Amino acid sequence: MNRQIALKKTGLFDIDLILFLLNFVLLLMLILKIPELFISLRDHIFVISVLSCIGLYRSGLWMAHFIRAQIYEKFTYPEIRKKADSLKDHQWKPERLYFMIVSYGEDRKVLYNSIKSIIHEARNLNLPATICMGTASRHDENIVADAVNTLPYGERIKVIFTRQNRPDKRSQIGCALRALVRQGMRYNDPVIFMDGDSIIMPGCLRKCLPIFKTEPRVQSITTNERAIVTNSSLMSDLMNLRFAIRNFHMNSLACSRKVLCLTGRFSVFRAGAVSSEEFISRIEKDYIDDWYWNRIYFVTGDDKSTWYTLLKNGAEMLYIPDAFIYCIEKVRTNPVKDYMENLKRWGGNMLRNNSRAQALGLKKLNFFPWLVLLDQKYNMWTAIISPTIIILSLFQSIRLTYMIILWILLVKHLQSIVVFYYGKKVNCTYPALYYFHQLLNGMVKIYMLFHLRLQRWNNRNNGGVETISIKEKFHFIFAKYITGLYLVIFLILINLLVNFPG
Repeated sequence: MNRQIALKKTGLFDIDLILFLLNFVLLLMLILKIPELFISLRDHIFVISVLSCIGLYRSGLWMAHFIRAQIYEKFTYPEIRKKADSLKDHQWKPERLYFMIVSYGEDRKVLYNSIKSIIHEARNLNLPATICMGTASRHDENIVADAVNTLPYGERIKVIFTRQNRPDKRSQIGCALRALVRQGMRYNDPVIFMDGDSIIMPGCLRKCLPIFKTEPRVQSITTNERAIVTNSSLMSDLMNLRFAIRNFHMNSLACSRKVLCLTGRFSVFRAGAVSSEEFISRIEKDYIDDWYWNRIYFVTGDDKSTWYTLLKNGAEMLYIPDAFIYCIEKVRTNPVKDYMENLKRWGGNMLRNNSRAQALGLKKLNFFPWLVLLDQKYNMWTAIISPTIIILSLFQSIRLTYMIILWILLVKHLQSIVVFYYGKKVNCTYPALYYFHQLLNGMVKIYMLFHLRLQRWNNRNNGGVETISIKEKFHFIFAKYITGLYLVIFLILINLLVNFPG
């Protein structure tokens, strides 16, 4: 047993890799040993043709992402990195680092380590730093004060606390940003937005900050992320799967010098981009006008508001794949329920911002990011086509069901190879988890499509949207009816497809 553990640690023995390869070989054997099934599929030529068209579109977009990601990773980014690394320290170093952090009742150890990582980065760069901390209580303030007072270099760290007076993260960010502006930041000073549960890995800022000097049109940078989940292996696998997919897509989108989210976990901005009243006001009181809900004021999605403001102003944004931060997560109820809540928040933020971003046009977005935004409007429906056909085909043809299942498994195994590469980790559960994530994400987005007013932070005391009138209660009831109606129509259309004469 000890020998096996030692081999695994040296990379000579990886049970996940072996299990993945065994599963993949077994899957290929099942496909190749049943040629008669392929012949029988001519009885379902119409449904196979439609599925093939959808599959070709999805695979084509996936392949476009892969080619673009490889171009950015192998050619574009190395040139950016080379220019940035060629600068001497005095050519790129700012006079001061500025951090904008928000925290709400964070775990003591997590927040302490977050502040510790900031101090270590500032000390390694030999730069003073100002931390503007948006807090909700003395609990977080005491943790930050302890970290600054006990760690070396603390005398070069200036801390400003802004206590929120409303129970929402957006007003917290607005107060913190206004406090930083009063510190006299200059246009090119770096302002780092981060959460109290983010840990900066050593060398992260050294990789990010010189790029602002060599790329004068770049107004914001976001980095690679990994997750540490303290109490659930399932949530850990799901989060790291999602971050691997994020790394893949971010590399692709950065080819257009755009990204689709400037994550609040960790992003770096030019001070000139975040000091304007337009930028701060949009964070504090962003909204959209919806045909059904009328005016919806945003509670979550502050990172989408910052992204939209920069996008609207024609800013360039870059992704730094070799700069890392770790996000500390903790399951509060059960992994699936917590992950669904995250998907509701992420999906709702995307749906609330998608149309207005796309309306900016190709000139502001560039073609490929615009295409991805267009795809986001419809991929929630394509995500649930295959499971719906599997269920309906059980009553029509077991052979068809069997072949669709094998096809899905084959596709997910092939896609998982790319995910392994961008996640720097082999996990034999990723093919199944990937399909589960895709299905769950599609269902959640369809639900949120008709419930755009639902917004909730799991770790804050804003319980989402409260129905304060009979009219609003009716709106939510009717939204559920419309959701059900669309799903019934979708089910009827798929049933017609499965039963269409061959």
